[in-house]
Amino acid sequence: MSDSEPPKEQKKYVHNCTKCGQCCEKWEEIPIYIEDLQRWINDGTLQYAMPFIHLEEVPPVYIRLKLKKPETEDDPNPSGCPLYDHNNKICNVYSSMPVHCAAYPLAYNGEKFYLVDNDSPGLGEGTMSSETLALARQRAKDHFEAASNSSALLPFIYTLILGEIMKKSQEAMSTLSEEDKQQLEELLSKSNEEKEEQSAVEEPTEVTEEGHEESEESEESEESN
Repeated sequence: MSDSEPPKEQKKYVHNCTKCGQCCEKWEEIPIYIEDLQRWINDGTLQYAMPFIHLEEVPPVYIRLKLKKPETEDDPNPSGCPLYDHNNKICNVYSSMPVHCAAYPLAYNGEKFYLVDNDSPGLGEGTMSSETLALARQRAKDHFEAASNSSALLPFIYTLILGEIMKKSQEAMSTLSEEDKQQLEELLSKSNEEKEEQSAVEEPTEVTEEGHEESEESEESEESN
């Protein structure tokens, strides 16, 4: 008989959303992917999400999309998801929630499944049928695939859009008369000067210890005179 310990039994993943809103209220931003945009265009959800979609550049070449609330003083929950109804404790797009949210708290890295949040209130709640477990795993795989696709495609799409904007801008500039070009240059120059003046006003004046000592020496000199 072997003295080695028997392998530990792996716990079965069980998670049932309690609809407490804890995860929705604590996330300051929600990553979204091209797959989310495609689905929202088809089911009409995009009009509700559009005001909160932000594009973020992450150097050197990474581009990502996210949902983020605008900063307002009267928001009772400024750190929560913008699509979450804080008062009624419900997601306004529950039937078409982002891929990221649908997979939570299970994740997949291309090889294995893992938890992204061990403190989710729904962990260990109730039971899960084999069908529900299979669905949870599929959603985690969908999240992994969506993140991978967006990481590859978004920088390319972003570059195309910027290139097209620059092309249109150059074409518009070429059609301007010399007088219009001069007026535009004057406006841009004036705008830059105003920004520099504003920056100079906002920049705090630093007082060094050396300057303080010089001031004291000056006062002593005046007193002796």
